[in-house]
This record gives sequence, C-alpha cells and structure tokens, in this order.
Amino acid sequence: MRRTSAILGLVLAACAPRPHPIVICHNANCGEPTDPERDDTLPAFRESLALVENGRPVIDGIELDSFLRGSDNACLYAHDVSNGNEKTPATAPAEELAEHFAKPGPITFADDTQFLALLELKAHVSANTKDRHNADQRNLHARCAWDIYKIISDAAVANRRDVLVEFQSFSPELLQAVIDNQPAVTPTPYIFGALQGVPSPLDDQTRELREFTGLPLSDIQYHPLFMQEAQHEAVLRAGARLSFFWFDTTTEVLAAIRKFEPFAVDTSEARLMRRWLER
Repeated sequence: MRRTSAILGLVLAACAPRPHPIVICHNANCGEPTDPERDDTLPAFRESLALVENGRPVIDGIELDSFLRGSDNACLYAHDVSNGNEKTPATAPAEELAEHFAKPGPITFADDTQFLALLELKAHVSANTKDRHNADQRNLHARCAWDIYKIISDAAVANRRDVLVEFQSFSPELLQAVIDNQPAVTPTPYIFGALQGVPSPLDDQTRELREFTGLPLSDIQYHPLFMQEAQHEAVLRAGARLSFFWFDTTTEVLAAIRKFEPFAVDTSEARLMRRWLER
C-alpha cells in the first residue's frame, strides 16, 4: 500500500502544473515585429506597456536601462551610447510608468503577480564596454538609480500597486554603490540581481559570479543558451532565483525554460512567450 501511494504521489506531482515564469519586457522593447534599434526608446516603451492578450497585460514587468555617459556624467535612458545622440533622462520612462500605475485596470497578466521594475545599471560609460566607471561615477549612477526607484515607488504607493524593484548589473561594484547610497526611506521592496550573459571571449561584459560574493543577490540572470547544470548549481548555492534573458526565441531557449524553470524570462518577444506559456 505504501509503495502504491508513493507511485501515485509521483504521478500527481508529474501532472501538476508548473509555475509559469513572469514575463519581463527586455530593454522595454516588445513591439512587433521586433527591432533592436528601438531598444530603450520611449515609443517602444509605450507600445510595450500597451500590449494586451485576452484582455490582460502581456507583460508582468519591464526593464529600464540607465547609462551614465562618462564624457559629461549624464544619466540617460539608453542601451549604449553608440550614436552619440542619446539625450533622454534615465528618469523619463519611470515617470511614464508612474502614469501607467495611475490608470485603472491590471498591470500584470495575473492578479496575484507582483509587477517587477527591472532597473539595469549599464556597466560601461562609453561605446567601449571595457570603459568602466570610476568611483565618483559609480556613486552618481547609483544615486540616479535611486531617483528612478523613488518615482516608481511613489506611484506604487499612491496607487496601491504591488511592485518590486530590482537593481541589476554586470558590475558588482555598481551594485555595491547602490547599497552604499541607499536613501533613508524605501517604502517599496527592492532586490539585487547579477547579470551573467554571453561568456568570454564571445563578449567582454560578463564577470565571474564569484566577483559578486558578499552582495545580497536575490536574482541571477543567465542567457539560456549558455546555461549549464554548473551554473544552475551556482544559483542555488547563492540562495538566489534564476531568471533568463535572450534575444531570439529558439527551440533551445524553450527547452532551457522547461528544464530549469526560471522565476522570470526577460524577452523582447513577450507576446510569443505569453502565448507559449498559456498554450
């Protein structure tokens, strides 16, 4: 009898629905068709917030990037400074997100899902990804991130929205600067996340996870095509949640989601992902 009960329990566990990852809009650019040239632009941001599926918002959160331009220490809403024409303040999308919170209706696909405002602090200060912040620039960028947080937090509180803010970066030093510059009042919950993207020598932004030791990480975000069991074990050892980001959805990406069951997926193909999750 005990063996039969055990087998039945395994069958029921296998049949039970697995929790869906929350869907984050990568680089605030989830319009269709996808166009990376529109990453971190206000028109794409607005279109992304307006996406609806079956009468509900497609996304459960959105990524807002901040870039500290080293030439003049301007804190910008930008993915990089490759063309030199970036001029939108980093706080601009936060102000529009605050307006979004004030509108009636849901802000996530499911009512019991917490909206995630993902604030990525870009780890370089020029078009050269090896050009990193000096100490003063780290503090400037951190204070800028807290300015973004305040706008989002004030709107969340005023409109009784369930919001979580995540400070995320490829740079452990930037995350430490955010901690060091924490304001006295932080009414909206926030967490910290480490980015683990495309590994070297394919890309030079990813730092070894051990460099983040000592930081209170709640999220570690990997590219699913470079995710291995060892990386998954490292997330578990860190006591953090796993999330994924990528650029183009493939069968390999979907297989990694099924295998590793991330807490969140950060994608520009938000509608495709939502339909796949709800199939």
